[in-house]
Amino acid sequence: MTPFILIFGAFIAAVLGFGLTSAEAAFTYLPQAEADKLTADGKRRKLTRILDNHDSVMFSIRLWKVIFETLSTILLFSFLDLLIGVLWVSATVTTLVMVVVGFLMFGALPRNRGRAYPEKVVKNAHGLVYFLSLLSKPLSTFAQERAKENESEHGKDNSLTEEELREFVDRASTSEEIEDDEAQMVHSIFELDETRIRAVMVPRTDMVTIDHDETLDNALNLFMRSGYSRVPVLGDDFDDVRGFLYLKDVMEAFVAQTRGAPAQSVSDLQRSARFEPESKRVMDLLKEMQREATHVAVVVDEYGGTAGLVTLEDLIEELVGDISDEFDNEKPEIKMDGDGTFKISSRLGIEELGELFGVMIEDDDVDTVGGLLSKHLGRVPIIGSQVTVDGISIRAIGTRGRRNQIGTLLVWAEDQLAKAEIDR
Repeated sequence: MTPFILIFGAFIAAVLGFGLTSAEAAFTYLPQAEADKLTADGKRRKLTRILDNHDSVMFSIRLWKVIFETLSTILLFSFLDLLIGVLWVSATVTTLVMVVVGFLMFGALPRNRGRAYPEKVVKNAHGLVYFLSLLSKPLSTFAQERAKENESEHGKDNSLTEEELREFVDRASTSEEIEDDEAQMVHSIFELDETRIRAVMVPRTDMVTIDHDETLDNALNLFMRSGYSRVPVLGDDFDDVRGFLYLKDVMEAFVAQTRGAPAQSVSDLQRSARFEPESKRVMDLLKEMQREATHVAVVVDEYGGTAGLVTLEDLIEELVGDISDEFDNEKPEIKMDGDGTFKISSRLGIEELGELFGVMIEDDDVDTVGGLLSKHLGRVPIIGSQVTVDGISIRAIGTRGRRNQIGTLLVWAEDQLAKAEIDR
């Protein structure tokens, strides 16, 4: 009879521990609106008292969790020792069993249940929680009074260092109290506060720009081919950024012209530019852009020259990760068409391009075909940009990513294409 009582007692203690662990998570994650709804009819007086004394009740829950976990361990060990009779074997088996039981009954499983169904768990467990909180009320009252005395003597200090917060997040992620992507986002917030704009900006070599004396026809063509909705307006040189031209302003100007309004130029439509030092912290700029409802800024170096461009999307991407769209799917690197041309990825190496046409291409400055196009073009390529290198023609035909960088190229050998035309 005694072994049965011991194992049954260990089982009951583990079940009670499971319920209290679920209740702890449920009371923590219960939305205020749901709590008000549960107590609105005035029938659940025990639940109302629990919510009114939340700190004291949470102390009681944690205390009884330890009690039940310890009790289940002691009862299981006593059962095994009575059954086996060898002390070290009983201790070893108890340890192994309680590792599993601890995870299932006192660990991630009940916490996940409490987080997923807080309203249901609170309804079912508030009676037990209320009863146990009454039993431990003297101890919880004593603990709270000691805490208040300590605060009055030394002052209340609830601040945590960054290292402590990071450790807390890592532990919460390991114990599955929060998801991995949530933990990663918290870490990104800390890193964002230390990151400088220069680390997230679009470098000047990758900026698509327009001269201030260009026509609106050329500006609209640039917008359509590049895929951008705003571009910097340059004056005398690259370090003379005079403002930003917006696609919607150009479209409005075209519509106005069709209704008889006077023609306007790029200089007439440009908006003022925001300039930021490359050493500025990303978090500071993010707050300013959100407050002032601006989306783009020119980044300048210590000498006042243009270092690059940064957008609100760049800053948010640093926080939440890469923002992809429906056009970001990976495409085959090489695809042959029937007319003798090839569609390739801009990331294809120049050596692979040479092997494709039996030509030796050597260039110490670039490694990819996209880089080769940019170098020989002398500017950032957009849709339709074309160069010929060692008898191989390269044309930009597709973009990728949120920054609309050239992703797909059309390549062909001039002599082979000419021969194919003659054969036709």
